[in-house]
Amino acid sequence: MAKLRAGVIGCGGRGQGHALGYSLSEHVELVACADIHRPAAERMAGRFEFPGVYTDYNEMLAAENLDIVSMCLWPDLHETAVLDCVRAATPPRLINAEKPMAPTYGECVRMHTACQEAGIMLTFSHQRRFSRTFALAKELIDEGAVGTLQRMEMSCSNLLDWGTHWFDMMLFYNGNLEPDWVMGQIDCAADQLVFGARIETGGLSYIKWPNNVTGLLTTGQNTGSTCAIRVIGSAGLIEVDHGKLRLWQEGGEWHNVPPRIENVPGEDTSRHILNSVECLLEGEDSTLCSANSLRATQLIFATYESARRRQRVLLPLEIDDSPLISMLRKGTIAIPDWPAFLTDEEQNEGAELLFNGTDLAGLKALPEEAWGVTSGIVRGGYDRPGVIRTAETYGDVSVSFEFRLRSRGQARVSLRCDEQGENGLDIVLADDRMEPVSEHTSGALEGLVAPEQNPRVGGSAWVYCEVTCRGTQLIVSFGDVMILNADVVEIPGLGTVPKQGHIAFKAVSGPVDIREIIAMPPEEPE
Repeated sequence: MAKLRAGVIGCGGRGQGHALGYSLSEHVELVACADIHRPAAERMAGRFEFPGVYTDYNEMLAAENLDIVSMCLWPDLHETAVLDCVRAATPPRLINAEKPMAPTYGECVRMHTACQEAGIMLTFSHQRRFSRTFALAKELIDEGAVGTLQRMEMSCSNLLDWGTHWFDMMLFYNGNLEPDWVMGQIDCAADQLVFGARIETGGLSYIKWPNNVTGLLTTGQNTGSTCAIRVIGSAGLIEVDHGKLRLWQEGGEWHNVPPRIENVPGEDTSRHILNSVECLLEGEDSTLCSANSLRATQLIFATYESARRRQRVLLPLEIDDSPLISMLRKGTIAIPDWPAFLTDEEQNEGAELLFNGTDLAGLKALPEEAWGVTSGIVRGGYDRPGVIRTAETYGDVSVSFEFRLRSRGQARVSLRCDEQGENGLDIVLADDRMEPVSEHTSGALEGLVAPEQNPRVGGSAWVYCEVTCRGTQLIVSFGDVMILNADVVEIPGLGTVPKQGHIAFKAVSGPVDIREIIAMPPEEPE
């Protein structure tokens, strides 16, 4: 039998995980991979011996006659990519997609419906169903180890990106039974994104099933608990997290239960991919089918909808939008402005607030329309590249700030630059956490000096950065880790560095958000 021809869209960490899974199957031939960042596609092609490399996945779909496609992109690209696969001249028979399904419920439904109508098998990576510990919990429940299932309690960081796994676990443990209703509440105390998707900073979701099992998911807090999931039955308890499971039964004590399945390269993700291939060949539904994924995703958006209606929501859900995004746009939920202030200690140390949290006073935007302020955040590069610099000039200075980028975004922070933001010391800020360390990765003195390590900027998370110029010494730190320490007079090709200049931020490619911009006199060397 001819092997199934597989291609991968998106060559980051998740794409490599999918490729590893296919490489373990005797039934699959790795044919092509695509990424808008060609070096990423070339690296993955080299690692897994893909003969075809593309920067446009539609070209790959048209040329390669693929049986299987993995779609490993950011959530806002999911619907377009899946529907492009469906509409291809030769559509794949199987699409393995990354979670969460999409930023709005309507997009999720449309992907599921389109693949159902086209006879294409669609799965989403709720791979915890194949985890050595989470799958073990399911086996124990089915064996009656805790008696009759009564309640499930779970906690994680957010409802959309991580909560999708835990909602799926609830359904998994309760036999994929359709829930009756959801009651929830959410809060947005800060501007937070995960892989470009809007998330809440705190949430609460309470779910009830027809068999009277209930589920509770709380998000946004560090509970300090020994587990992420607690399963409560009539005769016992299970506590499970990544890599560990413990069981309590009436009349006994807590004890650890070892996994029953062997390790495989790539673990949960590889098992997902291998299972999908087996199901395709056998004509069976995968446990990670889009129907099950849609049930889990419904719980996310039903929680948002309950917060919008301020009452419980009966299922099935019948909305098209994301109530979270809609409430933010209408002002029903308002993200408070990020505070801009100096502590007493900072003031005593001579710190200066370069951004007041309200407007661009003291800053010069080039061009003006490229920059703005929303919710206490400087936002640039949304419509076009640009530079924003301080009105004042600085010599020896330490500037700290937090920044956030979108997928493959590129920005710079520059010290001692001219009025146009040029001819200074340019430090790279880039969404490049999978890139090898070079003179162009985050923390590098652009084109000249590589950082000691890649600070792994990515996922549209806020990142703290501090850049210090003291005489000819240049120091760059991300978080609390110093990754570059150089004497600029010893750098070939740098040329003359001014002793004084502006502090500037550059939106090079894609949007950049910046907050908490503070300048301080640099500490004296020890």
